[in-house]
Amino acid sequence: MNNIKNDNILKEQFHANGWILVKKIFSQKEVTEINKKIDSFLKKNIKKYNGKSINFTNNRQEVKINNINSFHNLSDSPFIKNKSKNIKITDIVKKLLEAKPKYIASELFAKPAEKGLQSPMHQDNYYWCIKNGNALTVWVALDSVSSKNGGLRYYNCTHKLGVVKHEPSFAKGSSQKVSNIKKYKKYKQICPKLSPGDALFHHSELIHGSSANKSGLRRRGLTFQFKDSKAKYDIMMKKKYSESLNKQIILREKGNLI
Repeated sequence: MNNIKNDNILKEQFHANGWILVKKIFSQKEVTEINKKIDSFLKKNIKKYNGKSINFTNNRQEVKINNINSFHNLSDSPFIKNKSKNIKITDIVKKLLEAKPKYIASELFAKPAEKGLQSPMHQDNYYWCIKNGNALTVWVALDSVSSKNGGLRYYNCTHKLGVVKHEPSFAKGSSQKVSNIKKYKKYKQICPKLSPGDALFHHSELIHGSSANKSGLRRRGLTFQFKDSKAKYDIMMKKKYSESLNKQIILREKGNLI
């Protein structure tokens, strides 16, 4: 099968379902290096971050790497930022967006064994506030991932709905959730099984989330976020979201949230 045919299949699947799975974006050797670089960066810089930048699994927020549930400023790592330029990733992103892509950010969703937190169902673009929604997340598995350890769960085809109504979730690392999620039960739910180095590419308006990780296996995922370089932000929508997020953080810091 030639590359053009492969590209067309990927685009068709992405536009039809809102996501695709690409195997072995990174080799096992590269995954090992990425994990080591992330740990090194966090050990050196973990105390510099708080509030919306980092979330811990425990209420006391002990500053330990194995208590991190999510870290939202991973693009501060020069190594990770450079990985966003990986030719395999950028080529696919360009084809899926059908536009010149602009790198937005990277995050770590660590979900430690036995205590990884739930991520309520949401759409990335509710947070990002990109006007045309032509953006996506590349979610790279740094561990083996399945439904058993809190794998990503998609509501297939829901990217075609545009941005739907959300409400505060009061969840660490995912402050908003889709309102009345039962409304979308007709959409097939899929939880792809991943090996380390595999990558999911999902549309910014695809409804997705994940369950808590109660297994004995860590479920680490690294994201690279991209948008159409010409796409503009909805300033009013972004302001509204930021106000809601800041309110939740203040309540959490005061101890009014679990």
